Amino acid sequence: MKRKAIYTKEDADALTMKGIEWNFHDAETQGHLHGLHPYPAKFIPQIPRKAIEAWTAKGKLVYDPFSGCGTTLLEASLLGRPSVGTDNNAVAHLISRAKTANYSSADIDSLRSFAFELDKRLSKTKPQRKLIPDNKNFHYWFSEEVLDRLSALKSLILMRPQPVQTMLLAVFSSIIVRVSYQDSDTRYAKIERKVKPSDVDRIFRTKLIEVSTRLHEISTLGRAAVSIHHADARRVPFIQSKSVSLIVTSPPYLNAYDYHKYHRQRLHWINGSVEFARDIEIGSHDKFTKPNATPDQYFIDMAACFSEWERVLLKGGRCVIVIGDAIVNKKPVYVADTFVDLMNARGVTLEHRWIRVLHSTKRAFNIKNSRISHEHVLLFRK
Repeated sequence: MKRKAIYTKEDADALTMKGIEWNFHDAETQGHLHGLHPYPAKFIPQIPRKAIEAWTAKGKLVYDPFSGCGTTLLEASLLGRPSVGTDNNAVAHLISRAKTANYSSADIDSLRSFAFELDKRLSKTKPQRKLIPDNKNFHYWFSEEVLDRLSALKSLILMRPQPVQTMLLAVFSSIIVRVSYQDSDTRYAKIERKVKPSDVDRIFRTKLIEVSTRLHEISTLGRAAVSIHHADARRVPFIQSKSVSLIVTSPPYLNAYDYHKYHRQRLHWINGSVEFARDIEIGSHDKFTKPNATPDQYFIDMAACFSEWERVLLKGGRCVIVIGDAIVNKKPVYVADTFVDLMNARGVTLEHRWIRVLHSTKRAFNIKNSRISHEHVLLFRK
């Protein structure tokens, strides 16, 4: 079987030509706080921004069921649209809260002071062994010296008030893979890497100064409220029926990634639950690479999400989905086409569809290990 990026019964070439407006190859994708934290498979901010501006008015509610690192939520807030997001991963929940909180000038000054006084404070702070996660595998993924320094750094963070503490924890989480022996955010393998305690200090301080500068860019803009829930997207009773004007989301790609695995060290460090993230993760690579696997459960899970989306959407409300196709058990899976059928069955009908081409050097997946070069953009209307 010839492996392809896109599987569809529609005219893929025509959809790709129509989808040029969704490529954004020359756009700055790390503006505002979108570069705060590594998060594989996140979509670029230009996608939700375009959708929000095109299909909602100010004051209307936007929902992202798979909010990830909060891209849709931050863009909605900056555009004056209140938003709600859900994600089952505590790392995603932390990043989204950090990116969308309201920071005063005093808060931003406090973050900058923390960065510039870091060396002095750490020199007076002893390692806090009780803050090192109780996990025997940590000695496999980190050197003892780095574990000690991370524990001391976390102890200083926990002394800060909110929302400064949340932002500091997000920056702390962002550097974990870089100071560990884990190869990358998209490769869960140990490599030999020399990391000194001073590297922890330097990497953390550099990221924090960058974040503080970015905060100044958006702190004076009128912002809409954001509500973020650490929850299962298949059941969202806390969202009122017929309250959402627009859904913008990129669901987990079938058989492409295991968020709980590659964020595992971070989850432990921020006291998140690996089990909660793992057990309700939709479409995980580990599950769908098993012998004789079928995509059936993925579509059952997504159908449950779609039923909730139909419930919360206003009549006339729209839904934008960015998704890729897949291969399971060496067979192509027409994910986007199946989504169209499932949504149509719930009275949320396809209005338009496009295929976007991912920038060759800006893909959210590991380029060497990924065949994902194109994505579907689906627009539905209730």
